[in-house]
Amino acid sequence: MSDERPWLRQLHESSEALQGVLGALLEAERHFAPPASPLERLKQITTSPEWAWLQPLYRLIADIDHALAYAQELPASESAAIGAHARELLTGGAVPAEQAFLEHYRALLQSDPAVAMAHAAALRALQALPAEATNQSERLHARHQWNERRRFLRMETPGRGAS
Repeated sequence: MSDERPWLRQLHESSEALQGVLGALLEAERHFAPPASPLERLKQITTSPEWAWLQPLYRLIADIDHALAYAQELPASESAAIGAHARELLTGGAVPAEQAFLEHYRALLQSDPAVAMAHAAALRALQALPAEATNQSERLHARHQWNERRRFLRMETPGRGAS
């Protein structure tokens, strides 16, 4: 990652921290779910309605990784928007579609020390990202750009062989 754009390294570290949260959540849930092979569990997580609550987190991680892999120029403003979205997802400012995640997440956050530790590490990593613009129109524009990039990257996925 370029020293001229440190937010790319910080974004990569944030993705790794969010993956740590996902891993801690899966491990915590494993204690309540019936035994399954890793392949069966992956299929359940991606297709079963009981695991749909995790979709906002793993989609965000995939979107960040996809953006880092394929975006030639990811501006600091979008990196700030990504960080804001991730912090909102983890702390409660999420959009209504992400409320199911937040409800499950909060319960596990309060009951599982590994989830709490991963949560704290993720928030530290996300705090290292650039701050969002103080001007509301600039902030909204950056968030719109990030959402458009996510939508575009998802449309491109089949041709790239990624998930």
